[in-house]
Amino acid sequence: MLVYDTANDTDEPAPDLPDEPQPLATLTGFQRDVLFVVVSLDGTNPNGVEIKRELRAAYDEEINHGRLYQNLRELVDEGLVEKRPVDGRTNAYRASAAARECLEAHTAWSEWCLLDAPDEAA
Repeated sequence: MLVYDTANDTDEPAPDLPDEPQPLATLTGFQRDVLFVVVSLDGTNPNGVEIKRELRAAYDEEINHGRLYQNLRELVDEGLVEKRPVDGRTNAYRASAAARECLEAHTAWSEWCLLDAPDEAA
């Protein structure tokens, strides 16, 4: 991890970090992946089975039913996913506007870390 000394001797400015890179810091990696999948299925009103299918393809392993639905419930409680009944047994899930903002900030931070951060050797 790079640490920037704000009291350095050079005239080089410290790199500009993206605003708010931490909105998803309280989520697990699995929860972030669930959010990305829900966003990727935008416009289709995905149910849990469809989300599970996409995660299975991404992880190349079986996704535990209880794990998925527990995490979806937590994302709903956090206001990041909206849950809407389709029929008596099925719910559709959709990312909230807040989730989209958090994912965009997280993605900007990730891109900064990978592409824009100055080299340590510089």
